[in-house]
Amino acid sequence: MCFIVQVLCICMIKKLNKNLFLIYFLYLMSISKVVTVIPTFFTPSGVIDYPMVCVHINRQILNNIKSIVILGTTSEAPTLSQHERIVFAHHIFKTFSDKINITVGLGGNNTAEMIEEIKQLDDISHNIMISQPAYNKPTQEGIYQHFKALIDASTKPIIIYNIPSRCGVNIEPTTVQRIGTYSDRVVGIKEASGNLDQIMTIKDICPNLLIWSGDDNLVLPVLSVGGYGVISVVSNVVPRLMGNIVFAFESGNVKSAYELFYTIKSLIKMCFIESNPVPVKYILSLEKNEPTMEYVRLPLVTLSDQSKEIIKICVKNMKNFQNSEEQFA
Repeated sequence: MCFIVQVLCICMIKKLNKNLFLIYFLYLMSISKVVTVIPTFFTPSGVIDYPMVCVHINRQILNNIKSIVILGTTSEAPTLSQHERIVFAHHIFKTFSDKINITVGLGGNNTAEMIEEIKQLDDISHNIMISQPAYNKPTQEGIYQHFKALIDASTKPIIIYNIPSRCGVNIEPTTVQRIGTYSDRVVGIKEASGNLDQIMTIKDICPNLLIWSGDDNLVLPVLSVGGYGVISVVSNVVPRLMGNIVFAFESGNVKSAYELFYTIKSLIKMCFIESNPVPVKYILSLEKNEPTMEYVRLPLVTLSDQSKEIIKICVKNMKNFQNSEEQFA
């Protein structure tokens, strides 16, 4: 009942009509607090390994993950051609759209090309997550106009992705507010600035937006200031445990949430010991005994020998608690 009241309040703020209310209600019912960003796996010859990707997604489903992102940073989307991205999204959506909520990532710095791509993605996604342009370093007005043009080209719910460390420019809270106000279909933000003060400001001035932490190590601080969940890299390795952490916190069992978090704190650090997704792919290759899972495309290269040895110790210790994970709601 509280959830329904919350949705009603949000819809009143957004001034949605009955049809949009239904769409927004169903959206909130389907999107989850823990969203895994799926890596793109490759064969030894460098082509996309669809069977391996599908096996990995099925493992996520079996471990209670309800939502995934494909074609994100962790998916090495910048190294895929536009044709590969469209074919990949079509394949994953056709295979899993009735089993799991699928958000497709969209990034780039050529707005016109991105408009054409988002039109092709519209029928093969549940939601679309858009990051700010990289390299161009647009002003806040330029960022707003970029999002506005892409929103107009799509009919799907939109998640803003703020990742200034990769793009060279931050999406300021007031710009987030403008983007959110522009369309009822802007439903949330993946906030990866690492700036809790900024996240609190967004929560304050954009109370109707869902906020996912874009940093695994900040999942609990973000939840504590009103965040909704986490769009996660680490949940590729420990999906059920990441779910347990968020579920414990949301259930009021904060002590358990922090205890569980600190069991994977070293794993989180290992997942970013070198450029993402190189470490997490190597960890998965060890865990699943699938050497090809670590393959990446240039300009990324496989993990250094030094980092591999550090990770092997971490993975060995991780197995002590991974087998005792409990179900989460």
